[in-house]
Amino acid sequence: TTALIALGAVPLAPGLFPDTALTGAAWAQDNGGGSDGNGGDSDDNGGGSDDATPIRRQAAPAPPPPLAAEGEIVVTDLPPDALATLTGEGFAVLQQSTLATLGQTVTRLQIPSGQTLTEARDRVRALPGGEDADLNHFFRPSQDETTACTHENCAEHQLVGWPQDPGCATTQPIGLIDTGVNPAHDILATARIDLTRLADPKLDPSAAIHGTAVVSLLVGDPGSRVPGLLPGADVVAVDIFSRAGGDERADVPSLLAGLDLLLQRGIRVVNLSLAGPENGVLSAALDVVTAADQTLLIAAAGNAGPDAPPAWPAAHPGVLAVTAVDARGRVYRNAQRGPHLDLAAPGVDLLAATSIRGARGKSGTSYAAPFVTAAAALLVSQSPDLGAAA
Repeated sequence: TTALIALGAVPLAPGLFPDTALTGAAWAQDNGGGSDGNGGDSDDNGGGSDDATPIRRQAAPAPPPPLAAEGEIVVTDLPPDALATLTGEGFAVLQQSTLATLGQTVTRLQIPSGQTLTEARDRVRALPGGEDADLNHFFRPSQDETTACTHENCAEHQLVGWPQDPGCATTQPIGLIDTGVNPAHDILATARIDLTRLADPKLDPSAAIHGTAVVSLLVGDPGSRVPGLLPGADVVAVDIFSRAGGDERADVPSLLAGLDLLLQRGIRVVNLSLAGPENGVLSAALDVVTAADQTLLIAAAGNAGPDAPPAWPAAHPGVLAVTAVDARGRVYRNAQRGPHLDLAAPGVDLLAATSIRGARGKSGTSYAAPFVTAAAALLVSQSPDLGAAA
């Protein structure tokens, strides 16, 4: 049905493409600020006031957001005797949660005073059963904010050969792990969205910016400014993100809980438009999911720039990694590169729903992943006996 751009195992060398200069810090969400509800989105609030702001001396660049939770280690299936040893050494249990479908117990540990994260991680790894211990890394929506597209998303749909009418019913629901979603948005008026929030209720909730944009690309109203790729599909969305000031992030236990929920629901195709560093606990969970060969995980490559290391979960060998190209097929300048990438799809200056109403241009590998997710959902609907690898 579709002709997505295949990359295979060919690494994307920065020198092969124009406009690859990396600006700003190398983080998954590198848009430099601007969110949909705070004066940066004219469709949401009647316009910002930046044009009327007096010229000020440029402020020093903000420090990069934290890589991981301060003073925390995560580990799965830690034996009781190992846990007792650690608590005797000053570690404290912050949280233990059992993931029924994955068959794992995730433990968050507070490290002892005076130890570094690296020292604490190595100590846990040294104990039997603690080999997958790692920092409690944060994962962030993989997006950039850009100017709006003037011709909707026609050029991008045509680039991958997406038909006006896919011609068949999508019988499989699409799983989504992301920020919050605004089901009341006019572009999502006809969409069928089942939304669950799993993030810590004691933390500030995520905004409905990134998730609403991603969902609109999948199931936006056919008569709206953002006609979805599969407007008739059901979406099971899980909000795992919280906010700490201007930083929107999800930790490892939240990400695994979201994945476990979708597996319990029998979801066959999952869109992961998020990115973060390599993590041992996450890798072990992905090993379990991909070995079962039932659920296809599709992840964004990340936007930390061509010189950044591969982002996770896209870099896991069992996950389908998606990078972004513009309407002319040129690689997005901030996309992370590497031989782990599998497919490319449109993700530059795509029109997508904002958090409250209307639409604006979006760029990032986050917005390329839904094209692959939609194609996979069609394949699974047509051939439900296909395994995830196939």
